[in-house]
Amino acid sequence: MTISRSRLMLIILSVLITATLLLAAPSMAFAQEEEDNTEEEAQEPEPEPETLEFDISFGEVTNFGKEGTVFEFETSVTYDGEEEKYFDIIEDFPAGWDMDVNPGTKAIDVPVIMLKPNTAETLKIKCKTLIDQEPGEYIFKITLVSALEGDVLEGSTEFTGIVKPDGALELAASTERLNTEVRAGRENIYTIIVKNTGSAPVEDISLSSSGEPEGWLVELEDSINIVEVGEEVEVEVMITPPERTISGNYSINFNASSEDGNDSLQIRTVVETPLIWKIVGIGIIALVIAGIAIIFERLGRR
Repeated sequence: MTISRSRLMLIILSVLITATLLLAAPSMAFAQEEEDNTEEEAQEPEPEPETLEFDISFGEVTNFGKEGTVFEFETSVTYDGEEEKYFDIIEDFPAGWDMDVNPGTKAIDVPVIMLKPNTAETLKIKCKTLIDQEPGEYIFKITLVSALEGDVLEGSTEFTGIVKPDGALELAASTERLNTEVRAGRENIYTIIVKNTGSAPVEDISLSSSGEPEGWLVELEDSINIVEVGEEVEVEVMITPPERTISGNYSINFNASSEDGNDSLQIRTVVETPLIWKIVGIGIIALVIAGIAIIFERLGRR
């Protein structure tokens, strides 16, 4: 009987303990959840990182590389941040070039720019050749660095300038002299030289003369198919002044033109007096002198 009561008491105690645990479990879980929610509410969300985004309109330009040629690029930059901020503009370009960065609202090169949050600012980049540049690709870079001390925000973008081969025509005399002597009424030969001083072949070259006096005949080859880089082509010119051309100096222009450029050359032609007229002139002078001598002789006798 005693043993039965003890077992009964253990059973009742076990039931009470189990019931207590079952009733306490939801309360503990709810308390833990409230604690977790409180910790989450206490943590502030991290701010989004600031960025610089470039949207390039003209990032690659092809042009000739002659001294003074300008390559123009364009991009917009957007600052994603909270407050307006100033940025230093750092330019990076090859030797033999100059570079200007101009905000869209200004026409001058600026070293610093102010950007407003989430507002695109247009930048115009002008890269100018200071010397003749060889054909090839040239890379230009701009970097915007925050002017605020301790701020590491920066962004950069690149542009490509492609210098294409360029043929260049040049006319020169076969000698260093830009003058020649010609005989009236005869065919006189003069030689000019067509040069290609560029970096690409020059094709379909037209040759002509202009400025010659009326009645003069100037004949030369009217075209050249191609002149390679560094090549020199001699062109013979036939100059025929009329027979009764008065002695003196006359000018003639020679012109060369193509899609890649043109050049001109002016020479001075000196018309010589024909030998027969020299003899006739000397004879006339002699007759005049003889006539004057006879007159003085007769006057002296009187």
